[in-house]
Amino acid sequence: MDISDVELTGDIRIIESTGRAVMEDVSCENLISDGDTGSLEMTNVIASGEFQLERDTGNIVFNGCDAGTIFVKTDTGSVTGTLRTDKVFITDTDTGSVDVPKTITGGRCEITTDTGDIRIKMEQ
Repeated sequence: MDISDVELTGDIRIIESTGRAVMEDVSCENLISDGDTGSLEMTNVIASGEFQLERDTGNIVFNGCDAGTIFVKTDTGSVTGTLRTDKVFITDTDTGSVDVPKTITGGRCEITTDTGDIRIKMEQ
């Protein structure tokens, strides 16, 4: 599933059973995405409210994305990429590694994985 060049004042809800979801140049109030098997790749996706992203198996990749609050959960998969503004990171992984900025200001960014790495950077 590919979504590009979309500007909404409301929410976007994506439910994906299998396969890769790609979003590019999207703005909305809240982005809610739930998937069983497959990755979620986002480039220049902006939510004025929050991201609520969940995958059973698959990676979640941010490229220049942002939301006021970010909640991400994966069972088997890594969460990587770049965000636009500072966040206060709350992270947890059972078997992966964590590399996020040590910021103390910004919105909440909570990322949890069972088996996967968490690697987030801020855009310069």
